[in-house]
Amino acid sequence: MTWAAYPSEDLDGQVDYSEVKRLDAPFQGRRLPLLVLLAICCALVALRGQPIAMLGWCVALILSMGLHHIALMRLPDRGDRQAGRGIVATQILTALICSALGLDLWIAGGTTERFLSLLLLVAAALNAMAVRSRGGLELRFELWLISIMVLLRIGWLWYGAPRAVDTWIISAGMLAMLVYFIHVTLELRYMREDLNARVATEQALARQRSMTQFTGGVAHDFNNLLTVVLGNMELARLSVADSERDELMCEAERAARRGAELTSRLLALSRNARLVPVSESPAEIMKPIPVLANRLLGPGHRLDICVAPDLPAVFADPTNLQAAILELITNARDAMPEGGRIMLKVGASPDALGQAVRFSLTDEGTGIPDNLSATVFEPYFTTKPRGQGAGLGLPMVRGFVEQSAGELRLERRPGGRGTRIRFDLPAMAQPGAADGVVQDAV
Repeated sequence: MTWAAYPSEDLDGQVDYSEVKRLDAPFQGRRLPLLVLLAICCALVALRGQPIAMLGWCVALILSMGLHHIALMRLPDRGDRQAGRGIVATQILTALICSALGLDLWIAGGTTERFLSLLLLVAAALNAMAVRSRGGLELRFELWLISIMVLLRIGWLWYGAPRAVDTWIISAGMLAMLVYFIHVTLELRYMREDLNARVATEQALARQRSMTQFTGGVAHDFNNLLTVVLGNMELARLSVADSERDELMCEAERAARRGAELTSRLLALSRNARLVPVSESPAEIMKPIPVLANRLLGPGHRLDICVAPDLPAVFADPTNLQAAILELITNARDAMPEGGRIMLKVGASPDALGQAVRFSLTDEGTGIPDNLSATVFEPYFTTKPRGQGAGLGLPMVRGFVEQSAGELRLERRPGGRGTRIRFDLPAMAQPGAADGVVQDAV
């Protein structure tokens, strides 16, 4: 098994450094115990009569940690392998400086000094297991450095008291712990690699299932429509009555229009729909919704609409936005076949005050299980009985929201009943954008 020196590459040769930046930041709360331990060691060395040497060591450590922090700040979230060489160099420098302090405490020979030296060694080992096991080059360096530090401590014991029983016992114990530590660290590394491989395989299978389901659904829908078109055209060609021929041609035309509508929905869910975004008041966009929704809802359903006052204009395609809202209302209706309350709220997004408008729809249905919260947005996936849903509604809504530079979230209501779907859309046009300009996905 080979180890990569950096996090794994994707197909484009790019490396994801986001996890490295999160875990390796030198000035963060989880590193506080190690910093406290280093401070105690520094104080002990200074009290021992070496304040100048301790001051130099502290300056070197602070500089190395500062360089590592700068390297992490300059590191992009994604980049090539060359971008990660700086953080590897600063990691090695910091590790060497910390190891020098631990070795100096061990050579001092006092019980307290050697206890703190062992604590530093244990801290380095735990850091290698928790953080460095995600890398390759960093982990190999940490294992070699820890092994050398252990052997140097053992060598110093044999240099000072080669025939002492304590030397034999401490040496055997340290060697046993070193072997066990290396074994556990490597096992952790292999387990993480195996887990990553399993996750990648499951994701690939999920993508394949989704693509198979999508292509099968598209082929099935268009085959049905073409059957209707071709069948009616064949019958119209054989018909001798003008009225019958006209009726058959009208039926073929309706099927063709359904095909055009299906194509529009497929473009929407693929983020390639032709949108005409304009800056318009949310209240104006919501005006026709009650009338249109009444045609979709049954007698047992109740739709409450709440639009906050003084909202900024939303920058989106009004027709497609209304279609997306009606699609969500239809899904909420189907989730409550016996009736219930649907709440539609429009207000300022708390995540981007003044920059986005939030549309939120809540129903009182049975809710969506957690294991299906991501699957419901896949094309042709539906929880409705066969023949009652095409599985394109929610994917179309998500495609429209994302193409409009928005963000969509699906949430379960407290208590497990009902679903809340919310999406944020930009509250104003981007610089240089103009109302009514056709927007195509790039």
